[in-house]
Amino acid sequence: MYLRSVELFNWRSYRTVRFDFPRPEGVRNVILIRAPNEYGKTSLFEAVTLGLYGRGGLVLIPRARTYGDSNSKGSIKINYSSFLQKALSHHAVESGQHQCFISLEWEDDSGDPVEIKRTWYFRTSGQHRPAEDQLQIFQGAARRPLTCPSTVQDKDAWYREWIAQRFLPPSLGEFFLFDGEQVQRYANRDMDQQVRQGIEGLLGLPVLRNVKESLRQYAQNRRSQAALPKDEKVDNIKKEIKMLEGLISTNKKDREEANAHLPIIERDIQDIGRQLGGRTEGTVALVASIHKDEQRYRHEAEQAIKDLTDLISADLALAIAGESLRSETLERLRAEEKRETWEASREEGSKNLDRFIDNLSERIKYRVPPISEDQHHAIVEQARQAWIGIWHPPPAGYADSYRHASLKGSARTRAVDRLEVVDRHTRTEITSLVHRFESARMTADQKQRERLEIESAGPEQDKILEQFKDLSEQKGRYIEQRNRAQREIDTAETRLGQARAEFGRYATQHGKQGPALFYAGQADAYAKLIDDLLEDAVPYEVEEVAREMTKAWKKMAHMPDRLERIEISSDCKVKMLTADGDDLHEVEKSSGASQVFTQALITAITKVSERTFPFIVDTPLARLSLEQRLGVLKTFTDRHGQVILLSTDQEVVDDKLEAIRDRIIIGYELTVNSDRGVSVTTVRELDLGS
Repeated sequence: MYLRSVELFNWRSYRTVRFDFPRPEGVRNVILIRAPNEYGKTSLFEAVTLGLYGRGGLVLIPRARTYGDSNSKGSIKINYSSFLQKALSHHAVESGQHQCFISLEWEDDSGDPVEIKRTWYFRTSGQHRPAEDQLQIFQGAARRPLTCPSTVQDKDAWYREWIAQRFLPPSLGEFFLFDGEQVQRYANRDMDQQVRQGIEGLLGLPVLRNVKESLRQYAQNRRSQAALPKDEKVDNIKKEIKMLEGLISTNKKDREEANAHLPIIERDIQDIGRQLGGRTEGTVALVASIHKDEQRYRHEAEQAIKDLTDLISADLALAIAGESLRSETLERLRAEEKRETWEASREEGSKNLDRFIDNLSERIKYRVPPISEDQHHAIVEQARQAWIGIWHPPPAGYADSYRHASLKGSARTRAVDRLEVVDRHTRTEITSLVHRFESARMTADQKQRERLEIESAGPEQDKILEQFKDLSEQKGRYIEQRNRAQREIDTAETRLGQARAEFGRYATQHGKQGPALFYAGQADAYAKLIDDLLEDAVPYEVEEVAREMTKAWKKMAHMPDRLERIEISSDCKVKMLTADGDDLHEVEKSSGASQVFTQALITAITKVSERTFPFIVDTPLARLSLEQRLGVLKTFTDRHGQVILLSTDQEVVDDKLEAIRDRIIIGYELTVNSDRGVSVTTVRELDLGS
């Protein structure tokens, strides 16, 4: 698997840019993208990550995370919508373009192209509209859209699972997609914790751990529901329920008033916004992209209706005829086939009868002793009748005549095959074709509306700015009223639900606590089972990971001979053993040595996983010593799959560049220009010399 291209539109400092990556050829597997800091390397890294995983990729982006103590994995410090709002190009906001997209084109292990395109939409204020996020996946040379089965309820989960299985599970993501600064923070953790996290990601154990925590919470909730309050609480609970119901009713009226006015104001604002929009080079590129998507879905709809028409015109009439008539027709055609075979064999034999009789008659003439003329004639006649008798009686099951005289030979065979295949068509097949047509047509119509809306945008008109301002202020007041009412409703409903549940538990007989406590116990039992599984699963991978870490460490470290082997116990305790049995783990405490250890772990995890997913590194040599840089760079690029290095202009240069020059298949250089004070990143192919 390799990444064929990356296309960015209105993404941070990229207005509209496309990177094309050649297919790896033997040892030539490295893509080098070089630029000074703040020129867009990290933005490209983030684009690939979010383009693949969407919301789930935020945890893999370093500047979206905050880091705690040495053993903490950190937490997300910015939500998804806020991150996207910062990622939307300043140029897009200024020119009235309210969307950005990332398109990733891949070639999978079987050689088939797969395109993943994510489009994010924003309000005129630049606020992200998460409900309108769009994920499109196109497969094969025909770029056929992938559609989620109509029976699936959680379509987002279905697409996430499809991407995880087809490409890479998110639990392995940070070992294939990472930056050098992240490695430094990772290296600050305890080595044992690093190894455990790496092996757990390799096995997919974080998913099981989340399931375990959910089971624990479920058990706790069940037990809480089974607890009985004291008798003196009942009156207070009733009063609280009545008060909360009144509060909810009042706030619902405020919310309904705001909701009644907001659509009208929003429509007026959108109308004005379209009049204020501008046509730029980005708009042209956007319209072209949307039109391309529209044509793809139109073609998909046409192909689906053609397949449905072919199915109906070819086999529907035969299906309506009924199974009984089709069975009788098949039986008759097979009987006529037997008759045709018998007649052909008989006619072929008859061609040689005269030669046989002549040959026999000639032999009888010279028989000793000779026979009479009558005897001669009788023998010849008996032989003739015997020859003819070979073809009688006809074979069992043959037809006495031809009822379907026009169907002979291959025509009859095709008719039989067609009758047999009719029974294999199902209602699901037709329903699937109809769903495929409707889904493609609806998406194409949506793309057409989107394109026409952009194309119809007019120039900015100053005379409506004041109206726009007034409407925006009204909208803000009603939004605040609606949001305040909704917050009050949410809080009151939560309290009301708790009060009602508490009152219900009091009213319920003590004996009815049994089921809740039983399910709590079952949840605890399953959580304990997962705990045991988590404990037992890790030791199965430690030996192979330790072996690959040893190889990688020796290639990266500037004094590799000191290490004999890395040893990892079943509970992920790490020892870096010399030939004399001394543990370097106790003395190797420098920042560079810790990073080499982490780089070796990353290398080991990616190799043990046996994934062909590209290895993408942003700032690969950050904070490493000069001696360590060559070893790390050679180790990272010594792989069978694609490697994409996002390097500063001070990293993969001079001797580092020479060390991997024969592996580089193409290089790009990022440059930045200023457009009215806004940075714009452009791309050109890098001249690497000879």
